[in-house]
Amino acid sequence: MLVALVACGGGGGAHVDATPGICVHDDLKTGLTAQQTGVSVDAFDCDIIQWATLDLEPDPMIIKAIIYVESRFDQTSVGCPNLPCGQPAGWSTMEAGCLGLMQIVPACNGTPMNVGMLPNGHPNMTTDPTSADWSTSIFNPVINIEVGVHGIHDNRMQEKAKFSGCTEDQYTLMAIGDYNSYGSTTSCTSYNTTYDDLVLSAYRMYATAAGYPAHPYP
Repeated sequence: MLVALVACGGGGGAHVDATPGICVHDDLKTGLTAQQTGVSVDAFDCDIIQWATLDLEPDPMIIKAIIYVESRFDQTSVGCPNLPCGQPAGWSTMEAGCLGLMQIVPACNGTPMNVGMLPNGHPNMTTDPTSADWSTSIFNPVINIEVGVHGIHDNRMQEKAKFSGCTEDQYTLMAIGDYNSYGSTTSCTSYNTTYDDLVLSAYRMYATAAGYPAHPYP
């Protein structure tokens, strides 16, 4: 797992220090709570800023909106009973599902540098933050957000290779649409609008509450 660096978020004044989860200033702060879970929607801002910055993702607030859509900020959420990438041999159904804040699916392609994975190749499913194993759990927000943001960034790079000349905001929408349904992007203007619209609804609400300079997504 990478370590945090002093960095700026997309709003221009958000900084993180070398301790994951610690912000010097938080541009994403809304003061809101997810009604479905009772969790502050600002609880993971520093981790979002950290990984968006390290992966050169231009708009950390969009990551926050994705987390709302995916898990309502429930860090131990497990979903996708349809098992989108199947069930690897020896894995439980839960292990093969969508996990954590960003509903990542290690069953698809593993994780970068095997973060959140056990030596036996299975995901570390520890859910107790007081456990010694929590620091390497797939549900740990630092790890979960790292993997999710890396996936979005990888989608962006793939779309840039396939479709030249799109705007950066279009690449963002293409990448997050593929995050929900891989391969759904077919051009700069044809992508997974059903999912993107859900994300943008939360995005605009959070940007307004935070006084954040929202991108003018189409």
